Amino acid sequence: MTDSSVQIRMASPADRDTVTRVFHDSGLDTDATLADGTTYWVMERGGQPVGAIGLEHGEGASLLRGAAVLPEARGGGLGRRLVMSAVEYAQGRGDRAIYMFSKGGDWGTFGFQQVPLAVVMGDLPDTPQVRAYRARGDRPGGTTWMRTLG
Repeated sequence: MTDSSVQIRMASPADRDTVTRVFHDSGLDTDATLADGTTYWVMERGGQPVGAIGLEHGEGASLLRGAAVLPEARGGGLGRRLVMSAVEYAQGRGDRAIYMFSKGGDWGTFGFQQVPLAVVMGDLPDTPQVRAYRARGDRPGGTTWMRTLG
């Protein structure tokens, strides 16, 4: 059953503080939020932000960035709705794959499979998140995932 009071809308530059707050309150990195070459969405319940998600776009692939639902709104399938809206958007733009870095969770339930870090770094070298890792001489912690789109 879908909660009709929940809406997902594309974020505008004016939503930067909202997306940053949702990511921060969910324990996610907030660097380069709404940077050029990205698309973000805000999830609202009753007009109040409860979630956010983003995609960093490359050539024929995108990097999922920050699937976040505020702690007080978790448990009702809102995270799944956010992730699937981003997957559908990536499919609609013709991406062959969507990637992500994760420090936890089983992303296999969303159709993702684990892949080596080098695959993501090589396929999406110019996305803000990958550029930031390279500039810091750092690498993302956790697991690297890919979902083939078709």
